[in-house]
Amino acid sequence: MGKRKLNASNPDVISLETPSNDQTLDKDYKGMGVVYVGHIPHHFQEKEMRQFFEQFGDILKLRISRSKKTANSKGYAFILFENEEVAKIVADTMNDYILCGRLLKCQYIPMNKVHKDTFKGASRPFKKIDWQGRAKVDRNRVKSTEEQQKSVKRLLKKEKDRRRKIAALGIDYDFPGYTAIAPKPSSKKTFADEEEEMDVA
Repeated sequence: MGKRKLNASNPDVISLETPSNDQTLDKDYKGMGVVYVGHIPHHFQEKEMRQFFEQFGDILKLRISRSKKTANSKGYAFILFENEEVAKIVADTMNDYILCGRLLKCQYIPMNKVHKDTFKGASRPFKKIDWQGRAKVDRNRVKSTEEQQKSVKRLLKKEKDRRRKIAALGIDYDFPGYTAIAPKPSSKKTFADEEEEMDVA
């Protein structure tokens, strides 16, 4: 099998098209090498990957691409080796290697094609964000008066549309609905000047 060609149009893969010099790692990482590893087994995490690939040489950085929503691995990673020749050996040796029932796809990536953000966040553990918990807290929080008014207005509008549709079908049916329990706007008028005078008194 031939080497897998990285698809820059894939939104899950960092673009490896040759960018401008200030967008690559070419300047700061001379003599080092990057290897793309695809088809990673699901249970093969950062610790296991580092232990496995360190048999070839020193690893400076390793990043598994993960979903921001679930924190699960997307099945591919990038490894920065201290020595460029070691990276090339790893790519040649491990490409099409069967690991835990998965056929690894490895490819050496020249530094002038490695985006500067490829290893962003590689030095810290990936933190899973509890989006469901955040949504729950936001939904259950006490709404402001303005938000409550908007919510009531939206419910009344939906109910009005529902009544109109029922009437259009020739059905004579009336029900209390939200209109009967919706708080009515206050008709009481307050005057700022009078309130200030009362405070002074």
